[in-house]
Amino acid sequence: MSMTPMAPKALPQGRNPNKFAFEKSTWGGVTYLTLRGVLDQAFDGRKLAEAIHTQKVVVSLRHVRRFASWGMSEWMDFLQVSAARDLYLVECSTYAMSQINLVTGLLGHGKLVSFHASYRCGSCGEAHESLFLIPRDRLAIRELPGNTYECSTCGGRARLEEYPAAFFDTIADRPDFDIDDEVLAFFRSQLQYGLAPDLSRFRAHRRLHKGYSYLRLSGSLATLPSERLVAASEGTTVVDLAGAVFDPGDLTAWQAYVRGALAKLRSLQLLDCPLGFLEHAVAPEDLRDKLKIRTFALPYDCLRCETTVNQMVDVAENLEQLVGGIAPPALCATCGSALMAIPTASQTASMRILPARDRDPALDKFLAAARAEPLDKLENCLGALPAKLPTAPARTSRTVFAVLALALLVIGGLAVMVVTLWRQRGEPAPAATAQAPATAPKPPPTFERPAWIMSDIPSSAYCHDMINRLMCIGVSSYRPTRDEAVAEASDAALDELVNSIGLKISDPFFRETVMPGYAGPRAKALSALQANDLEQTSPAYAAAADAVARARRRVAEILRASGGAAVPSQRSDWYWEEYAAKKGGTETLVFVRYDVTLDALKVLVEKYSATTTVMGSTATTAFPALAWLDADFTGGAMLTRVAHALSDAGIAGSNVVMAVGDQRVSDATSFARRLEEWKQGTAALQLTVASGEGPVRVIELKRR
Repeated sequence: MSMTPMAPKALPQGRNPNKFAFEKSTWGGVTYLTLRGVLDQAFDGRKLAEAIHTQKVVVSLRHVRRFASWGMSEWMDFLQVSAARDLYLVECSTYAMSQINLVTGLLGHGKLVSFHASYRCGSCGEAHESLFLIPRDRLAIRELPGNTYECSTCGGRARLEEYPAAFFDTIADRPDFDIDDEVLAFFRSQLQYGLAPDLSRFRAHRRLHKGYSYLRLSGSLATLPSERLVAASEGTTVVDLAGAVFDPGDLTAWQAYVRGALAKLRSLQLLDCPLGFLEHAVAPEDLRDKLKIRTFALPYDCLRCETTVNQMVDVAENLEQLVGGIAPPALCATCGSALMAIPTASQTASMRILPARDRDPALDKFLAAARAEPLDKLENCLGALPAKLPTAPARTSRTVFAVLALALLVIGGLAVMVVTLWRQRGEPAPAATAQAPATAPKPPPTFERPAWIMSDIPSSAYCHDMINRLMCIGVSSYRPTRDEAVAEASDAALDELVNSIGLKISDPFFRETVMPGYAGPRAKALSALQANDLEQTSPAYAAAADAVARARRRVAEILRASGGAAVPSQRSDWYWEEYAAKKGGTETLVFVRYDVTLDALKVLVEKYSATTTVMGSTATTAFPALAWLDADFTGGAMLTRVAHALSDAGIAGSNVVMAVGDQRVSDATSFARRLEEWKQGTAALQLTVASGEGPVRVIELKRR
């Protein structure tokens, strides 16, 4: 929360600060109204409100010095005439806020967005003002009465004045409100408010033309009204998802829309699918019907710019490469260099099943025109359709009741049996059992999995950025015991967490030296596993799966040893399924989930990018993913700059010190500490060093 004092704007010379005045301007569909001075008999609230011709109004009370009794009445008239408008109050002065606090109904239906608070220094007596944005600072508002900050004049402590403590409780208790998209854009561009777009409100707009429909969706797909959106889809429908956000665990509404749309449309095409949407929200069986993907996001890394960008991939232009599991080439828009993409196993699987679509120049022309239209030129689907679609009258009969009763008995019996078996086993979580031959791919389960499971590809893993955390899920291969499968799935999830951490590190040394060291071997090993996944009983698949499992185990061990408390110590959830094995008995498929908070993720990114000074050299904690490069790698401290004290012993830049004497090095801090301890003694010291190009060496470090 920003607490930086904001100096009042100076009034033009000759203007009486108490005289009422107003300024009115229009910004698209938003009227911006600034009130000044004392609201008295010169303020005609009804007349001013009737002169506004937009439905969205932003009123600044920054320069309101007082509400006179007559002006109070006029202000209530202004609110009454504007009752049907979307009204926002901003920049409220300390006086205006005091009046709002004291006079019931003075705020009316207006949405209080921002206000000024006055701070006074106890040492020098100087007053300062800070602006608070309620949607952004709501959680901190209750703490404001006891809050202080350093006075910029004398360095003393400035405290809040004017407002009673109860006022802030009142503000914090007011319900959250929605900010219109156009108004939010006005706040961000004209008032420089650091407010994030509202991702919770779902919006849908459309354009129709000769059997074609264009739907532009934005907001959370969890609140998508599926029936109304199906009714708004006609003919060949293209759904633009560029502004949509989704939670992989809450796709029920979206899936209901897809089922309803495919039942009535000639074709349903998805445009600008956000990152992860293909793997989590698109069912493979739907792609065999009428569903087509036009473009989707894929993450690329620019090693020169040290940035990660999500590039939109055109399926029609790159279909041959995509079905081969290869990300198409792309260039960095900033520096023009080639971008690098390493699709995950689930991304590769989704790319391989993308279908071709028929060429339709008329649709392409319509789509180009519709996408260029501003939002106010499109039809609001949700406003144009009835709030509730009519439903057919319910019919009942004795047969229906009999069938329902029988179904309830069957379900009850199954539930009792499952609970009994679960209690007998004493397992932490119930699982489902399915019979299937092991010689063929396992059939889709007929039981219900947890909502967080979005893919069941054996030996795979994926991470998804949620609003307040990173969710990483590992999937085991089919294992003879549950314990083996749990360990494999856990290692896969943590390895994918490490890969996600690496993509968030922007340090130049890491981007240019560390990432290329592990990215290639990791991609090669995962590709070998995917290439043989159709013959999971073959020796080639067994060898590839074993290599991947061993590397993931090493990565997970090094992460736990070096990451500290930020590494999740326990699984957030897990789930298992049991299948009949080819040679008798059963085999198990396990899903493991880890949730990592954004704070913990930030700590891990800093852990593997921060440097420590060691005997004139600099070192960073070795990145766990380097275990993909070398089977003997156990982590340690990687030298980013080598001074004479270490270079004379044969240690070079990017070498990793894995042990000091007989003690393992877990990170750069422990390496520096052990060398400091050694400097206090008299004996020579042996360092175990990995270079990445040959066998591990033991180097003797002598005293100078």
